[in-house]
Amino acid sequence: MVVLILSLICSLFIAIFAVQNASLVTINLFWFTKQVPLVLVILGSTFAGALIMLLLAIWRELRLKLRPKQKQKDEILNNELVGQSVTPTLKQSDDSN
Repeated sequence: MVVLILSLICSLFIAIFAVQNASLVTINLFWFTKQVPLVLVILGSTFAGALIMLLLAIWRELRLKLRPKQKQKDEILNNELVGQSVTPTLKQSDDSN
């Protein structure tokens, strides 16, 4: 709940800052030159940063969820390998008698 309130307050400050800076600015990217309102640059940059953070958070959650499944697969594989290595040893000891 605290994170939600802080996020809303931060969003409000960004919106106020963006609206107060509505003058035109020139954007240059390689050969592309365009004059756009500064409010669009500020809000676009904020949105892009939030989107990047969201994607990183989703990637982290997926990685953490997949880690236990991978551990289970590794344990099953190790148990199968241990079971196979123990079986021939037991057979060899039975054959020697």
